[in-house]
Amino acid sequence: MAELRRGPYIGPACPRCRMPLDLEIVVAGEQSCPACNHRFEATPFAPPEERAEVVASLLEAGPDGGLPCGRHAGNAAVAHCSRCGVFMCALCRITMDGLELCPSCFDRLASEGALPSAQTRVKDFRGLAVSVGLFGCLVSFFGLLTGPVALYFVWRGFRQRRELGERGGMVSLILSALLALLQIGGSIFILYAFLSEVGK
Repeated sequence: MAELRRGPYIGPACPRCRMPLDLEIVVAGEQSCPACNHRFEATPFAPPEERAEVVASLLEAGPDGGLPCGRHAGNAAVAHCSRCGVFMCALCRITMDGLELCPSCFDRLASEGALPSAQTRVKDFRGLAVSVGLFGCLVSFFGLLTGPVALYFVWRGFRQRRELGERGGMVSLILSALLALLQIGGSIFILYAFLSEVGK
């Protein structure tokens, strides 16, 4: 059973020896602790900088100071939503992809996938390569179809690995490429043998 951490949180540490990790050298993927050589998976996360929004109230703005926020009637509006036009205070305004959005429009556009910066879905091309490679071995007659698809996913997996700075996963990509080539070669052999029998 894992030992419970005692005392205040001081930052990321090795899960085995609790040695603090240097965030400058941590990259996404498999890590090795410099103290105990324990290997573990880690992903660095840089939280956004805190920003202090000054929220002006209607009382401070005076009678000619402005319009109220659509959600917070006591706060003065500083912008209007690019999509629906509702007035927003500094607490409600969300600036993304060149638009100033209210929380409701942000939620709707993000769920529809209309905001590229809000998309969090990432395709795992390495997993797709392995899946198609194994599936193609089960249905070897379709290797001329599944083999090239698996090779494409392998290629995208290598690119994704380099772009994300991952260190693991090389073996599974190489094995997937070999399975894809085996599928293509096996399908060509089966097709050649079939055509030879038909030609006799």
